[in-house]
Amino acid sequence: MQTAPLPANEEQRLARLRGLGILDTLPQKAFDDISSLAQLICGTPVALITLVDRDRQWFKSRIGMDASETPREVAFCSHAILDAEHVMVVEDSHRDARFQDNPLVIGSTQVRFYAGAPIVTNDGYALGTVCVIDQQARQLHPVQLDALSKLSGLVANLLEHEKTRQAEADRARATERQQHEQLTAMALLGVDLQSFVDASGVYRHVNDTYLAYHGCAREDVVGRHVTEQLGDDVFRDRVESRLQRALAGETVTYQREAHFRAKGSRHMEVTLLPVHDAQGRVIGVVTRGHDIQALKDREAELHRTVALLEQKTLEQERFIHIISHDLREPINSINNFSALLSTDHAQDLPPLAQRYLGFVQAGGLRMGALLDDLAEYVRLDRRATASGPVDVARLLDQVRDDLASALLVANGRLESDALPMVQADASLLRIALQNLVSNGLKFARPDTPPLVRVSATREDGFDLIHVDDNGIGIAPEHQPAIFDMFKRLHSRQRYDGSGLGLSICRRIVEQHGGQISVRSVPGAGSRFTLHLPASPATSS
Repeated sequence: MQTAPLPANEEQRLARLRGLGILDTLPQKAFDDISSLAQLICGTPVALITLVDRDRQWFKSRIGMDASETPREVAFCSHAILDAEHVMVVEDSHRDARFQDNPLVIGSTQVRFYAGAPIVTNDGYALGTVCVIDQQARQLHPVQLDALSKLSGLVANLLEHEKTRQAEADRARATERQQHEQLTAMALLGVDLQSFVDASGVYRHVNDTYLAYHGCAREDVVGRHVTEQLGDDVFRDRVESRLQRALAGETVTYQREAHFRAKGSRHMEVTLLPVHDAQGRVIGVVTRGHDIQALKDREAELHRTVALLEQKTLEQERFIHIISHDLREPINSINNFSALLSTDHAQDLPPLAQRYLGFVQAGGLRMGALLDDLAEYVRLDRRATASGPVDVARLLDQVRDDLASALLVANGRLESDALPMVQADASLLRIALQNLVSNGLKFARPDTPPLVRVSATREDGFDLIHVDDNGIGIAPEHQPAIFDMFKRLHSRQRYDGSGLGLSICRRIVEQHGGQISVRSVPGAGSRFTLHLPASPATSS
């Protein structure tokens, strides 16, 4: 076995890796989704996102692999990171002198094929790979290698974004903790600055907090006129007119930034309260100054958070672009060329090759459908829900038209009871109903024409839209997980699909402030129910 030499910049590379704070973190969907894409694109049983540490190779995401890490000395990825610009491919490890006697090859894992695209930071450090593994020798098409390389670039971007997110979260927690400590301390001392001036504008009383802010003793204030304490300019520009209104009997509230000798510049909310004697005459004004600097700091932090969210939105749009365009290109190439090969040369191929070509075509079509569903799922995050009155019966007619071909092929029926008006986003509700009806047609029992019935009830301020089918049903132990992303209960040979349809339904209903539930009996069918908040006008 040949152990990979260390990169020339090994210490700097390790410092860069550990500086990201990603090692030994919990699984994250974004990384697992990329592994799923790599597995689907390359058609291998194993797909990994690896990070090469000093003495180990750790898996940030893994599909088809039980172990969470392996020793670095046996890792294929230790060789792959030596060339940051190219995907390393080992078509047959039994024929590669570097790996013929590698424990991963001759041991229980029996690695025969490997392809790894280095994950390279923007400053040139190869931290690990996005790799795929098979127990059989094989080759990858150039478009598959290109897609694998693009996925590794996406992982590099996600790692940088994750570091930024963690740093922002740490700063936010530190700021919140500091503000909490400041507010607690002020509460113990008496937060508000209070003073009383008589009708002639002379201070007659100030509290301890007032003295602490101004850094003076009580005798330095009491008995002095407001102009002496605040200065002519401040009194004329900010206080005089408001004090006159208060002395006329009006409660006055305003905000200003004030400079205190002991506290520096602070944002204050100031309230002037008229004080009346027994005859109702105004004899003076109580001034209460409330320090709102913490609130202003939080507003500034909120503005920074909004800016960060806007940046995250741009990053999300870029991710959608990658899904819709960069990944679509190699998939389209696979589909187009496999279709041409099937049309023009299938008859020249032996039966086994024709079968393999069929696998390529089917996989390409599944990948295209998966990209469509994944893009739709991500777009839901940035779409505002335009809620309004929706005629469910009319919406179901549109769904029937959308699924006319599927109904014909399945020899199925779509029926409904009387359906109400509900408060919802019509286009989103149409997508949810279409997914549920389509599933009812797809998961039919053998020799039993599928029947899907849509009905509605109202309960506890919610409109309940029920979609019942007479299909194969769902076992009780699987029901809690069916709304998870990419969750499949059956093989693709029996039922096609991306595993995202029910996840999209759940996301749509949650955007309406509701939920989705399921009741099912194996062999007897299922009922999916959309729980939508009823509008006050319709629920009364």
